[in-house]
Amino acid sequence: MARKGKKKFVQQPSPVVDENNSTEEESIDEEMKEIVDGADSDDESKSKKEGDKSTATESKSNNKNTKKNSTAIPFMDTFYLLSSEDSSKDRSIAARDLIHHCFFSDGGINYKDSAYALNRLLNGMCSGRAASRQGFASCLTSFLRVAQGQGEDAFKSILKEHSELKQTDLDNDNPATLIRQLLRSATDFNTEANSSGKNSGSNKKRFAGKVKGIEERDHVFGRLFGILAVVRSGMLKSTLDEVLAAYAGDLIELYHYKKWMKEPSVHALIELLSSIDSGKQITCLTNDVITPKLLLLQKKQKDFTAWLEQLTAEQIALVVHLQQMEGTNYSYPLDQPLLTNAGSIQSLSSALASTSNVVYPRCHIVWNTVWLYLTEASDGQRSLKAGTEYTKAIEGIIQYVVVDKLLGKEEGGPSSTHERRSLALQIVCTLCASSDQEIIIPTTLIESVLCKEVVNTVFLNVLCASGRSGKRKANVDGADDSEHHLKPLTTSSLNELVNRCCECGETERQLTFVKAFLSADPHFDVKTKTDSVASILMMYGAGQKLEEDEMKQRKELWGKYLSFLEEKIVSAESSHIATAHIELMYKLAKYDFTHAPADEARRVVRFFMSAAFFDCSNVVSPSSGKKKKSKKKSPTAELPQELSSGLQINELLKSHNLTSISHYARKVMAARFYSLLSDFFKVLNSQGRRKNDTEFYGKVSRPETIYRALSEICGISTLLESSGAKKFSSNDAGVSDDQMEESRKSMLKVQAIANEALVKECDGKGDAESLRVKSVFATSCASLMMSLYMQLSCCGNPETPDTEDEDDIEDIAEAVHVFIADLADAVASFCELMEGNAKAGDGDEDENPLAAAAGLLINILSSPVGGEDASNNAVQASASKLTRETLKLFWSSIISTMNALHEKQECMKLLLNEDVMTILIESVCGEDINGADQKDEESIDESDDASSDDGEVDSSVFANANKMEMDLDEVENTISSKGSDDEEASSNKIDEDSVELDPTQLESMLLEDSDAEMSDSGPHGVLEHHAGADKALAQLIKLKQEARKASQTERERVELRNQLRCTTLLETLFSASVLKNSWIPIEAVLGSIVPILRYRKALAKSIQSSTSSGQSKKALDEKNAIIDKLSMLLTDRVSKFRCRSVDSD
Repeated sequence: MARKGKKKFVQQPSPVVDENNSTEEESIDEEMKEIVDGADSDDESKSKKEGDKSTATESKSNNKNTKKNSTAIPFMDTFYLLSSEDSSKDRSIAARDLIHHCFFSDGGINYKDSAYALNRLLNGMCSGRAASRQGFASCLTSFLRVAQGQGEDAFKSILKEHSELKQTDLDNDNPATLIRQLLRSATDFNTEANSSGKNSGSNKKRFAGKVKGIEERDHVFGRLFGILAVVRSGMLKSTLDEVLAAYAGDLIELYHYKKWMKEPSVHALIELLSSIDSGKQITCLTNDVITPKLLLLQKKQKDFTAWLEQLTAEQIALVVHLQQMEGTNYSYPLDQPLLTNAGSIQSLSSALASTSNVVYPRCHIVWNTVWLYLTEASDGQRSLKAGTEYTKAIEGIIQYVVVDKLLGKEEGGPSSTHERRSLALQIVCTLCASSDQEIIIPTTLIESVLCKEVVNTVFLNVLCASGRSGKRKANVDGADDSEHHLKPLTTSSLNELVNRCCECGETERQLTFVKAFLSADPHFDVKTKTDSVASILMMYGAGQKLEEDEMKQRKELWGKYLSFLEEKIVSAESSHIATAHIELMYKLAKYDFTHAPADEARRVVRFFMSAAFFDCSNVVSPSSGKKKKSKKKSPTAELPQELSSGLQINELLKSHNLTSISHYARKVMAARFYSLLSDFFKVLNSQGRRKNDTEFYGKVSRPETIYRALSEICGISTLLESSGAKKFSSNDAGVSDDQMEESRKSMLKVQAIANEALVKECDGKGDAESLRVKSVFATSCASLMMSLYMQLSCCGNPETPDTEDEDDIEDIAEAVHVFIADLADAVASFCELMEGNAKAGDGDEDENPLAAAAGLLINILSSPVGGEDASNNAVQASASKLTRETLKLFWSSIISTMNALHEKQECMKLLLNEDVMTILIESVCGEDINGADQKDEESIDESDDASSDDGEVDSSVFANANKMEMDLDEVENTISSKGSDDEEASSNKIDEDSVELDPTQLESMLLEDSDAEMSDSGPHGVLEHHAGADKALAQLIKLKQEARKASQTERERVELRNQLRCTTLLETLFSASVLKNSWIPIEAVLGSIVPILRYRKALAKSIQSSTSSGQSKKALDEKNAIIDKLSMLLTDRVSKFRCRSVDSD
């Protein structure tokens, strides 16, 4: 930007200042309309408005409140106000009053004052004070325009009053020529007078000696602004070729004056050419003046490529502008297209990249001309012109200018700087329609613009990097708040790009942006700490609602997005890429599950299941194997939705010449499959707090919704197998086909019971409440059964089999089969009890169904099937999470069934007896909770006291060994026999194969005897003892002791976690609805209070005693969690119990 005050240095001005001048000119025009009547400048004003609509609109709004009858500013004061930097409105008012005084005063045209004003305006453009240059140039434009409107004679009369032109015959001179003479005289910046006679300047010498740098600069800019004022006034629109050549020569002279004058002079030259209406004049001016003096300085140069390489950015801008003007016919070298010629962009890349020295927010003029040349106006926007040459030009700019030059990817080229990255960011944002020009390029071209190198260097590296290199300086509080220099600009540009992309409403375009960001890095949002990809995918906050059209748009967008992710997962070359895209698919499905009907989330579940547990390389559609008699095909025929994922995987495998998906990717998808289902159930539970029914399968209950979801998954599994998909299996799983068949029959049997209960409820024959309770119970049982049966699915054998993992899989499969069989028996017993065909607790041989169910659920929660897997298997951990959700549902259905039917069936009350309560209390508080307090405390604190007890034993053992002078090789056997003899006297039980030594006394004890006698060993019968071996032995024993303690602590943590999970059973039993009905025996309530309080007290003491022990600190979180659960259970549940009158009696 041109300076608004005096400065002590010379800097390159911005051509944008000309646009500010035009703003003031438009403001003056608006003011002049109120005082000029019949002025012949309406056409010129209209053409000017069309050239700068945006600035004119702003000026109009600034001048709406100007009063027509405002007091005029005195003539001499207007010159001071023209340099006001407070507001452009003040400058426009001053210009209006000045012109009104000169041309429209009561006495007509004031020629003397007009000549004085013209002289002051010409000289004022050479001043650097405040906003003088802008104000005087704008006023000069309007002055010349109004003077032309008064007629040529009146204009020349004004010029005759000028001191330099009084003795000149002006009859045959063009007014534009005379203005140029005065302008050159007022803005003469040479040290000596020009040799052009009367055109050289006034008789008065302006400079006594050499012109100072700052004064020379002001005069150079004064001439530039003066020429622009003449051009914008319209004087050169229909003038002679000689006059145009003279003004063009002045601008070319400015171009060669200084390097920082190249861009402003070319900007003025482009505006001069744009003001000419005749294409013939433009051709003559270009061929006779511009080409020989500015473009083709070496006349004999015929190599077009060499000429391209020596062009500057300003020359490129001028040539591109000339080649897009109509009605012209240029000579060499302008007869060939500059940008669309093959290989021209690569030759121009260095010159285009050099424009990075023009810093943001301004952009070099060459880029505006390039975008105008390559695009065309269309519906208020600009779109790329049709033709492959224009597409190749854009691709060349991205590859050779942005990637190679600006981002430093060219081999042997300069490295990238902040300025170069800033320019690259501006180019990318312009092509992505996130700039004021709103350029729309084809969707296929966006992939080239947002290539991997661009996204990584321009966005990711900037947003993820810090601002300082080397050692960082932290704040007072120790935090490092430094950031990259370009981060604010990059963040705002990225936000604008995302907003424009979302506003376009084209799903294909939105998907292209998403692909570009994720192809560079699948964790784009996480690393940049933005929601760019999520916003483009319309994954808004929970509180934002979408219209129907937006819902359709998002559904279409998500469908294409999932197809993209599916292809990336199947064809992933590494496990990292596959995992990243699986997580993206999981994130979208988890978001979609919050809104019914969650079609995309169901698609993700189907894909995860099909890819993780089935080999879909041979899957076929059922309709493809059947021969149709009719040759006509139904236009609405579609592939079955249940097989869509399997068929899609089959097509992707074939298209990428693959046989199967990697085992690691299958494991990740299996884990996410179970996690999605458990997350879905949690969503249903949270929705159930607000309403009883869900909307995913119509207006049905939560248990029925879960049952239908799991039934749908099991049905898809069966359909895949029947369509050619092969289920993965482990060769060494140890599970026979007979066991699998038995478990499958048990599952189908429970499913049949649930379906029958649902049918009876729909028929409505019988007691509605009983039918409702039975259907809820049956569907909950079937849900738990199906979740257990799903754990029998396998991801196949890994490329490098692990024996331990195979053993774990075998143990888990065996446990699942046992649990399924026991669950089937428990369900059958409950069904018979509800039908009235059995009695609870009738005789010793009859097993209590509630006790059996409670024991089964506790066993599931305490095993890897529903609890914690010691092998840290992610798949099993997710599967157990799903099992726990269905287990809670099953236990809740049992309690709700008893709560609803206890009045109709007295046997329901008998189920909750002492055995059931003992099982539930012991699962939370431990099996020996009914013992003494001291015994409990010793049991819980056993791990804390182990170190001190072991130290005493180890010390005595090694002391005895030292007295007996035993050989080191015989120490182990001696310790073992000694430990067995003194077992009754020892305070702790020590295993024969494991001896714990006290590391604090071991080293000193071993080093008491430096030598050890050995019979017939060594050359002299004595082997010298090495002290280093004793240290190594002591360290080894210490490590073994620490490992044993860590193992004990980990076992304690696992047990505590199991107890924490089992507290859910007690919470459900003592729920508010159950306590309200008061059917629970008082013995069950009162009998649970003492054990819970006792165990809580023991845990509190254990926490206090474990503060000094390092190993015991690891279990503090679990102990605190159990204490909180037990406290809540007593205060919020058990204490709310109300005794019945029978119990009080």
